[in-house]
Amino acid sequence: MKLYLSTLFLVLSFLFKVQLEANAATKFSADSCKLPQGESITVGCTIDCGRFNRWALKRYARKLGYKLNIVNLYSENQTPDLSSVDAILIPGGADINPDYYINNVEEDLQSHIRNLDYLVVYTSEGRKRDPFEYNLLQQYFNSKDSSVMFTPILGICRGMQMLTVSQGIPLYIDIKKELGIKNRKYNLDKITITDKESLLYSIRGKEKFRAVEIHHQGLRVDYFNKFRERWPHLNVTAYSHKGRIAEGLEFYNRPVLGIQYHPEYTFGKTRKSHFSWLLKRACMKKNLTRDEL
Repeated sequence: MKLYLSTLFLVLSFLFKVQLEANAATKFSADSCKLPQGESITVGCTIDCGRFNRWALKRYARKLGYKLNIVNLYSENQTPDLSSVDAILIPGGADINPDYYINNVEEDLQSHIRNLDYLVVYTSEGRKRDPFEYNLLQQYFNSKDSSVMFTPILGICRGMQMLTVSQGIPLYIDIKKELGIKNRKYNLDKITITDKESLLYSIRGKEKFRAVEIHHQGLRVDYFNKFRERWPHLNVTAYSHKGRIAEGLEFYNRPVLGIQYHPEYTFGKTRKSHFSWLLKRACMKKNLTRDEL
């Protein structure tokens, strides 16, 4: 019965994805999405976006002919109004406190994670961002409001990790300690997209490419693969290091993309394609939700 329900949910999630994309594509093509004169796109960052993210957003918005507002959604005591933005960017940054996922896993893994706690880099940035971003994503994924559901999210590095944690999936505490892979410090790694039907492949347009990496944590691939029936709405669509590090996380039921690498630091088509996708989907969302009003 459990397997049957998981399969049924997977089918329904897939059909929802197909219908969502089909409805959007029928009315508005992302590749040619235009805004009425005088309107602008608002991108909300969960913290200060950073110079390179802001530069990329502004550059490709200008090339697409969009007026752009970039806002900082962070607030210590208030829940942001997600319907007020057309796209959300979760930038890279600090380690995530394991408290946000340790209770979701089995006791042996809990013990393993606690034993590696000394490798977690606890910072004031993390203490600010962890509760805010986690609660924001719970609000987003639980919303039935189309002005929120259609909002695209791009999670970069920590952003992908927070998307992972928001779904109850644990992280590797330290890839050097656990996988024998050197911690990535501005490394140019080879990314391999494993699903040619994926959003990521449609964005990047090729199976293999290189991108800048800055991380020592990441989605716990072995755990996800072992229990993947728990997450029929998710798919890991890209890897590096021979499948040991997850580089792309996609959602079947929302326009959400998590990437472990940093397109803002990667020159050329990788940077252009990822930020252009976010902006085009923001344009689609704005047009779709306007029509519903």
